[in-house]
Amino acid sequence: MIQSVKRTFDILEYIAKNGNIVRLNDIAQALELNKTTVHNFLDSLKQLGYLEQDDLSPRYQITPKLQCLYAPDISSAMLKQELRPILESITASIQESSYLAVQMGSFYRHELKCEPNRAVKISLKMGKPFEMTTTAIGKVFLTYSAYLQTNQIKYHGQEHFSGLLNEIKEIASFGYALDVQQYDPDLNCVAVPLFYQRKIIAVICVSGPSYRFGKPQFAEAIQVINTALKGSPKYSTQLLA
Repeated sequence: MIQSVKRTFDILEYIAKNGNIVRLNDIAQALELNKTTVHNFLDSLKQLGYLEQDDLSPRYQITPKLQCLYAPDISSAMLKQELRPILESITASIQESSYLAVQMGSFYRHELKCEPNRAVKISLKMGKPFEMTTTAIGKVFLTYSAYLQTNQIKYHGQEHFSGLLNEIKEIASFGYALDVQQYDPDLNCVAVPLFYQRKIIAVICVSGPSYRFGKPQFAEAIQVINTALKGSPKYSTQLLA
């Protein structure tokens, strides 16, 4: 076991379990560590934004940033079970294919789909990893992940990525992303984020042939998705405060 990792979590656990406003001396005494050692750990965690010092005393407390390390307590199986009826209602209303996509590091995959009973429809592969920058789904995941944006800038270069950064700002403002014949000239797509416990856990999208699924249908699809999720006690298409 790497001792520095263990000590970091020992310190964070001590602070969290003892009022979340504690002195350096208390931490050192409780964990039987040298004060200088504890100070170095506290200073590093403070610089990283996971700790802050109280305004009225030299005590330390954990910041809300630590919440980004909490994984949502919902399984993929439960997510698919609960979202399947919602996708079915979306497809029934719009008569186009709807999808539920989940992130896998720098890629995403379609976890669930519902297709209309039409001769011409969009049918994308399940389980296949897709790249982030050329689809509406990927752009939504990029919008809510600074890590993804940083990695894509490193890979593509700042100049190439600058246009997408402007698009990401619009997605964050409007709450949806579009793919207008970008991934495939015969396909258009609109995608919205799915939040659970203030974290993005998936993306819902509607895809249709480009000749019949255009701007008027984008607006309708967004409204239908929001309406379908409006009564859900768990999920939201907006990042609530």
